[in-house]
Amino acid sequence: MNNKDKAKKDWVKWLNGYGIEKFYDAFVAYAQDSRSKCKNCGQSIYLDIVEGGGIPDWKTVDGDYGCEYSPDTCKDGCGSHVSEKI
Repeated sequence: MNNKDKAKKDWVKWLNGYGIEKFYDAFVAYAQDSRSKCKNCGQSIYLDIVEGGGIPDWKTVDGDYGCEYSPDTCKDGCGSHVSEKI
């Protein structure tokens, strides 16, 4: 088993003991609306965990999830904002 697999297994074991609802509450309290900057368009973006069934996504202050400068943008302009990693 490689280090990533072991870390994942250990994390899942910890999460099962800690509890899903407690983790959700902590995750939302500490991460929801965290701010970053989109590496494609340069806008300030905010982490959204709650909408979309728990799959984190980045949105602008006005709630726009799409980034027209994203390399995965289709003709309808539905590419994603991507956070700069600092």
